[in-house]
Amino acid sequence: MVKKQIIMEKSLELFAENGFEATSIQQITERCGISKGAFYLHFKSKDELIDSLIDDFMTKFVAKIERSVSEGQPKEELLYNYLNVSFSEFGQQANFAKVFLKEQIHAFNEELLNKMQGYITILNKILLSIVQRQFDQLHPSMYLDIVFATSGLMKSHAELFLIEHYKVDLHVLCSSIVEKVGIIAEHAKIQAIAPEYLSSVNIKTSYSKEQLMELLESIQQETEINSIIWESLQMLNENLQEPKLSGALIQGLLKNIKVESRCVWVAYLYQSYLENEK
Repeated sequence: MVKKQIIMEKSLELFAENGFEATSIQQITERCGISKGAFYLHFKSKDELIDSLIDDFMTKFVAKIERSVSEGQPKEELLYNYLNVSFSEFGQQANFAKVFLKEQIHAFNEELLNKMQGYITILNKILLSIVQRQFDQLHPSMYLDIVFATSGLMKSHAELFLIEHYKVDLHVLCSSIVEKVGIIAEHAKIQAIAPEYLSSVNIKTSYSKEQLMELLESIQQETEINSIIWESLQMLNENLQEPKLSGALIQGLLKNIKVESRCVWVAYLYQSYLENEK
């Protein structure tokens, strides 16, 4: 095994035991049985080592996740596949998973924090696409709430077997979480996470014109929608079929419908669609 790989593996053991801040380069070199000079031949600093560990695990992890939920997979198996691959990788790379479940945010410098947040954003984007495909009966305004409910269930169950060493059957665990998420998706009505979150982390939605038109029509059919909102929805829908409204008028119509909480998400999707069409 090459020295760089030894350094990465042994340092990960120490990080899992002691955390990032409490682990020194001296401890790493002693665990590896190498000199500090040998360490600095491969890494300029401890932060660069951590950066390499993040990239090494996350690039492989994301690639496996993407394959498991590709377009060819049956939609009812998507979330199960996502969970199965995630927990399997956590088990195989337990030291890495333990570090990032236990580590406090303040242990990261800004560059490492941004890198980790970037990977988390990629995973949230994948999970959002799963929720949209598997739970297509769900109102779009609830998508993000289901994404974060799923992430919360994943984290708490991962801690159960990685940190508390509780023995679990992987198939039962994944099936149980899929069942719980399905129940939440069926009954949840209160939206806690606004669509602006997607803009803040630079996630763009991919709604087709037909899907957007169907969504606008479904809201119009709700009897309690007032006339101004109904007419605004109608004009926005017609503009999808035959674009002729000015940008200023479209923004005015979107502002009209945002008064209704159920339309905030639709307004965001409409704006995203227009941006994607540019």
